[in-house]
Amino acid sequence: MATLSKKIKLEHIALASGLSKITVSRALSDPDKVKAETRDKILTIAEQMGYFSNTSNIKPKKNKLIGIVNPNMSNPFFGELTKIMSKISSELDYDILMFDSYESEDIETQSIQRMISYGVDAIILSVISSDRNYQPDYLQKLKSLNIPVILIDREIGNSEYSGIYIDNLHCGTEVANYINLINYQNVVVIAGPEYSNVSTDRVRGFTSVIDKSKNLTIFHADFFIEAAYHVTKSYLRTNKEKVVFAGMNNQISLGILKACIEAGLIFKQDFDLFSIDNVPYAEIYGFKIPCISHNLYEIGYQAINLAIRSIDKPNTDISKIIVRGEVNI
Repeated sequence: MATLSKKIKLEHIALASGLSKITVSRALSDPDKVKAETRDKILTIAEQMGYFSNTSNIKPKKNKLIGIVNPNMSNPFFGELTKIMSKISSELDYDILMFDSYESEDIETQSIQRMISYGVDAIILSVISSDRNYQPDYLQKLKSLNIPVILIDREIGNSEYSGIYIDNLHCGTEVANYINLINYQNVVVIAGPEYSNVSTDRVRGFTSVIDKSKNLTIFHADFFIEAAYHVTKSYLRTNKEKVVFAGMNNQISLGILKACIEAGLIFKQDFDLFSIDNVPYAEIYGFKIPCISHNLYEIGYQAINLAIRSIDKPNTDISKIIVRGEVNI
């Protein structure tokens, strides 16, 4: 009989109780989140079946669970940041549940719903939209469940969430400062959407300090490679003079680079490029692209720290952390 008790698993308890495996898991690991009647039923059955004999009659203790939702982990910024946060959480004995929303509002909503079902204690969220007025319905549900939300990179709401944000105005001014020093008269800025706060702040910082004698053209595309590629390709069809491009994120910069190479242009001879955030793998192909880089470890550490603090001290004041990048030439 003792041998049999060691083989008892969650699915056995779920079958005996007529409840789902998720509900059983939650009752055993985080009983406060299960109705008292359901919890008592599960614990009674688990004890009768000998489930706790595997742990010397000590009920399993679950680590706190932090959920992370990113808009696109194929973007090196978010992919690397998620790896860093996962490592930091593991070192601090917190569990991580990660989802990629693939820039889809529906998938983002589904990801949040699944996190709620798994009983996350806090969520680190970078939403699909950089529009501050973006207000998905799930935010109200998280609020009613007292699940704290920590924002990264993209701010939403009226400062009602703690978050870590890049100093986008500073990014724009540093790009312009670099371009002011190089010998290019034609300047093309390719930014994200006009409704994006990230995009508008970067452009505003840029235009505030750019040398007014330069021939400036600004395009609003999107924060993706293909959108920037098509805008750049269209520009190059009718403009043959030397030009310096300002890519307002690394995906835009990759799109610019793709169009210029396709057009047969030579880097640093026919065109120059300054990027916000490092352009991944560019140096492998011989392109040393000046950029503004951000300390992703600092961003990840601050995000995890805010999440843990919101779990341990739910009534802590809202914190807004601004991170500045450094110019790498």
